[in-house]
This record gives sequence, structure tokens and C-alpha cells, in this order.
Amino acid sequence: MNSSLASFFARTPAATLDSCDSEPIHLSGLIQNTGALIVQDPETGLIIGASENAHLFLGRPVEAILGFSLTEIAPDIADELAEPDNGQNIVHEILESQRNVDDCVYDTICHVHDGRRVIEFVLNEAPSASQARKRMRMSGPACAQIMAAPTFDAAMQIACNTVRTLTGFSRVKIYRFLPDWSGETIAESNDGSLPSYLGMHFPSGDIPKQVRALMEIVPFRFVGRVDDDNIAIRALTSGAGDIDLTWAMNRSVSAMHTAYLRNIGAGSSFSCSLMDKGKLWGLIACHSGGSMVVPADSWSLVQEIGTALMLKFDQTERMATADMISRLRRIENEFAAEMRRTGDVEDVIKTLVPILQKFLRADGFAFQFGTNMHTSGEVPPENFIRKLVQWSKTNMEDVDQFQTASLHADLPEAKHHIDTACGVLVQPIVMHRVCQLLWFRGPITRRVAWAGRPDAQAKIDPKTGVTLGPRQSFDKWVEEHRDQSLPWEEAELEAAREIFKEFLDIITSQLLLKEENSSLRKFAHTAAHDIKGSLRGISAALGWMEEDDFEKTTTREHQELALAQARKLQNLTESLLEMTLLREQPTAKFSKTDLKKLAEDTKLLIKYDLEQAGGQINVGALPDCTVASDLITRLLLNLCGNAIKYAKSDQPLQIDITGEVLDGEMNRLIVTDNGPGIESKHAEKIFEQATRLHDGGEGCGFGLAICTEIAKSHHGQIYLDTSYSDGARFVFEWPCEDPT
Repeated sequence: MNSSLASFFARTPAATLDSCDSEPIHLSGLIQNTGALIVQDPETGLIIGASENAHLFLGRPVEAILGFSLTEIAPDIADELAEPDNGQNIVHEILESQRNVDDCVYDTICHVHDGRRVIEFVLNEAPSASQARKRMRMSGPACAQIMAAPTFDAAMQIACNTVRTLTGFSRVKIYRFLPDWSGETIAESNDGSLPSYLGMHFPSGDIPKQVRALMEIVPFRFVGRVDDDNIAIRALTSGAGDIDLTWAMNRSVSAMHTAYLRNIGAGSSFSCSLMDKGKLWGLIACHSGGSMVVPADSWSLVQEIGTALMLKFDQTERMATADMISRLRRIENEFAAEMRRTGDVEDVIKTLVPILQKFLRADGFAFQFGTNMHTSGEVPPENFIRKLVQWSKTNMEDVDQFQTASLHADLPEAKHHIDTACGVLVQPIVMHRVCQLLWFRGPITRRVAWAGRPDAQAKIDPKTGVTLGPRQSFDKWVEEHRDQSLPWEEAELEAAREIFKEFLDIITSQLLLKEENSSLRKFAHTAAHDIKGSLRGISAALGWMEEDDFEKTTTREHQELALAQARKLQNLTESLLEMTLLREQPTAKFSKTDLKKLAEDTKLLIKYDLEQAGGQINVGALPDCTVASDLITRLLLNLCGNAIKYAKSDQPLQIDITGEVLDGEMNRLIVTDNGPGIESKHAEKIFEQATRLHDGGEGCGFGLAICTEIAKSHHGQIYLDTSYSDGARFVFEWPCEDPT
């Protein structure tokens, strides 16, 4: 977990930040005027920083605070911090010690961060024990009501009402971030003293990037007053700007933000982050017309309510997903029955494709398998769909699907097809070959109610380009859009991942069989010689049986011969088919691949055979490189399969898969086994078609020939390392540059 806003600036290119986004708000060197702060070095116990108003809380001037031990200036606080089990975690710990300043009570809270202990004095406007207990009693029942609510909308309303009662703020809203980081108020509780923003949208610039990053780190934030009368922090040695205030609740906020709050009529605010799957989903945002600070003991209570709300959100989404997948399975069973009844895969696909289109409320759908394309509804041209499939692969490096409600925003070429492909969901499914499922949605007319014009966000200095102030009008402004489709809901995205996997496996098997039959016919004249040889063997065996008048002893021998030739014929045709497919494939599908993961996946594919042989595969260091991953998997399966087939019976089989990069120009993949090895005189012959060095078994001598074809497809080579004598070692080399 990133514990400082500094990590945001470290990973974000400065060129992508405007003047608002680039403000290092965690290094302001200032605090709000509703509290005070001191900074202690936990190792020495000395105070190394203090706000200019710290004397009001500690009874001595700042000069007599800096450089002195905490024990001297605040022994009550020092005693509490000296108690055992006081860890170094970043957590806002509320101490028993309190301070009274000008008839106001201030709680003492502290946290340890960046090697410093920050001790803050935070205003508590409701300090009595009975009031604290009353607040605590609200949280549990509210969380239970949220989880029991019939809908998520009802749960949000319970959360808003409870937080408004708990905090005393005038308006509490649930603010949800949209994919472009603009936001919408989707629930609200209001006492009527502030305008309602329910249903209103706010542009992304209203909450700058670094503020959103801070909201992911620190769950809550308050602004007690909006008058910008901040108080400086004085440091013992380095400047106050060196003190990281990421977790300091009294930290000042940008003058832009306080101006923003004034413009919406707010005199104070409090927010609690709403997180979904570790990402910022939205906020519980509270506003009041006057100055106000939420007591420290209420922060975690609001967070508990927010956590319950997001659990309800997750529960709601899971139930919707489960319902969709249940309906999906019923449809799948119906089609599977139809498939078994008719056996006509093309007719079933023609019926299936429109069903898949409607299932995700799409205007069009495409199913691509190899070079075959089946479509339904309103779809863009086929050549664009194929380009889209290739383009989407580059946008799916860390995810298993690509989805957008405005494809043209990411792919400008798509603007020409906005009527049919405004929204797109691409779901690859790996069966016998990767197939692609694509759903298309056209644009819809949307009326967006903005809180003020989103294109009037700020005043900009024409000379310097510096933002001078936030937008000032928040009157309702309605904008009509026709550049987005309906968004893809989470339940739809999950259903796309699960869609008809078993049934599509059957369909792709049938389609593949049709392709195989076609390829086999094309290759028949090439295979005729080898096939005739096996057929002659079978014919001869049958003839000998007849000549011997089917004498029992000789018949059994001839039968074994015939069966062996039949098995050889079967293996031969399968290998010839694979060779055909490799040679006919115009271009393999290359992509940046984690070879180590691919090798580990291969281990799983042959786990059973490996266990039967009592062997193990060790995967060493392997480079990331551009390959056709399905072909490399086949190559590894062939090499490991041979090692298993010819393993020595007197020692455990061991296969090592390693790799390296040679001079930055060539990739090298090495497969080594401790089997009987191969004589150097056969080093070239073994890669020829129909070559076998061992009698017996059911191999037909095409495995290494297939590996050769795979190497050629990568503009590389595969060879036997004849210098290795403790078994067999095969080396596959290919250029580092993209083979395509």
C-alpha cells in the first residue's frame, strides 16, 4: 500500500498534470486554524516541528517547544505514548488526553508516518461521554439496516440519513465517480438549508487527480472552516515543507478548494472514501453552511457505515451476476440439447448468435473463430471488426476483456462507425483456439444535469497558464449527448466471462473438426505414400491370416501386426494434419508473453503423464518476449512429451526448462532431460518428417518436425545440443525483434 501522496507524484508524469493536479498538498507546511499540531522524532523523543499556535495548547511559546522532549512539554501525552503495544502503524489513535482552549475541547490524536510521530489537537464540539456513546450506538444498527435493505438505493439513503444525524451536517450525499472521473450525486439527505445536488453531475476537474489519489490513501478528510486563515508549521531544522502531512487531519487544503466550497455555499465539509475492490468508487460527502468539525471518534463510525454500504454494493452486484449466469446456463442447456439432436453446428450458431446479442442488451454481436465470422444485428463492417480484435489486444494487457461506452474516444477510426460501434465489449475465450465474442451498442441520447457548466471550470491566467480560481456557478445546466452507449454493467461483464464456455467448447470442437477435415483432404496427395505403407501392412497381415487358414497361433501374431499398423496409421494422419495446419496458417498470433508463466501452464497440461512417469519439471529463469504463445506451448508439449515417453526406468525423470537472451538479439529456450539421450549422428535426422529412432511405441516421428515448423514461424531454429551427454538437450533460438 502506498502510504504517502509522494508516491502519486513519483509515478505520474508531470506533463500529464495541470496546475491544480500538480499542487503538492501534502507538503503545504500549513494547518487549518481549527486545531494545532506538533511533530516528534520517535527515536529521540524531541519535538522537531510545531504549528505557530501550539503555545495555546501546550502553555509555552513555540521556541520553548521545538527541540524539547515531549515528556517536558506534555507529560500526559508522553505517558500515554509510552504505554506498551503502541505500534508504529499509520492509524489515527485517539488519546485520553484533551486540551481546553477558549472554552473549547480538543481531542489529541496521533499517527506515525515517514519516521515521525504527528500529534494533533482536533476540535470536539460534542465532547461529553453521553454524546460519544450516543454516536457509537448509531453505527451498528445503521450497518445492519444497510445490509438488510431491499435495494442498493435504499441502502444509500439509510447511509445518508444516518451520517447526517451522526455528524450534524446539513447535507450528506453519496457521490459516485464515473469512468472519466466526473461524478454524480446518486443519493442525498438534506435538512433544506443547502441546495440539493441529487442527480447532478460534476466534471472531473472538481476533484483534482492528486486529491483522488489522497482519498485512496487516507479514508477521511475534513475542512473545518473556509476562510483560508491557515497557520504555519515551524520546523526545528529543515523547512516545514519537508514534513509529509499526508495523514495529518489538520492539514491545510488548497485555496482553490476552499474557494470552491464558498462558491457552493458551504462553510465546512467532511468526506469519507468509498472503496470497491481496492479502488476509489465514490465518497460520502458532507457539507454545512457554517464552521464545523466532526469529532475524531466519529470518523471511524462514518467509515464503518461506508464499508457496510460497499459490502451491500458488492452483494447486490454478485446477486445480479449470479442471476444472469443462472439464466445463461438455462439457455446453454437448451442449445446443448439442440446440438445433440441435430448435430448441425452451423444451424445452431445461426440461432445462438442473436440470443447472445440480446442477452447483453446489445444492438449487434459478432462471433469470430479463426477466419470464420458470424454476426447478428447492427454491426460495423467485418474488416473493421477484425481490426478491432487486433487493436483490443494491446488494451488488454492486465485484464481479460476490453469494454468501453465510447470506442471512438480510444480509437479515432471508430468514429466512422459510431452508429453501430459506439459501445463495445470484447471477450476472448480460449477453447481449441482463441475465439472472440464481441457485443456492439449504438449511441444513446443522454440528458446530463450538470451542477454548473462543466466547460467553465476555472479562471486561467492567459500569460502564465496558471489556474486562478474554481468555477463559480453551480446552477443546474442540462447538456444533451449522443456520443456514448449504455454503459456495460458489472453483471454483464461477469456474464461475458462465463458465457457458454462449455457449450462454446462443443461448437468450436465441431468447427475445428470441419477445418481439420478440409485440411486433411488438401493434404491427402502428400500423405498418400506413408498411408499406403500402413495399409499394405494391414493388407499383408490379413492375407497371411488367410494363407494360414486362420490358424490360431499365427492369426494372433498377424492380428498384432495389423493393429500396430492401424495405430501407426492413426498417429500418422493426426501428425500430418497438424503439419498441414501449421503450414497453412498465414500468420501466427504474436504477443508479448511471460515465458515463465507459459512454461508453468504447460506443466499443468501434462501433469498426469508426468506423475505417471514419476518425473518433475523445473522451470528456471525465462525472458519475456514476443511469441505465438499457443505454438510455443505446443513445442514445449512435444519436447516434454518425448522426454516422458523415452525416460529411463532406473532413475527419476527430470526436465529443466530454462532460457536466456543472447547479446540482446536472440532469444533462447532450452529444454533438457536426463533420459537416454540421442547420438550426435542423428542430430539432423530427428527433425525430419516420419523419423523414429526407437522401435515400439505408437509415435510416428512427426513431433520434432512440428517443432521445426513452429521455429520457422518465429524465423528461428531448433536443434539438438550435441555437446550435452547426460540426456537430451534441445535449443530453440529466434530473433528478439517482433517476428511479425
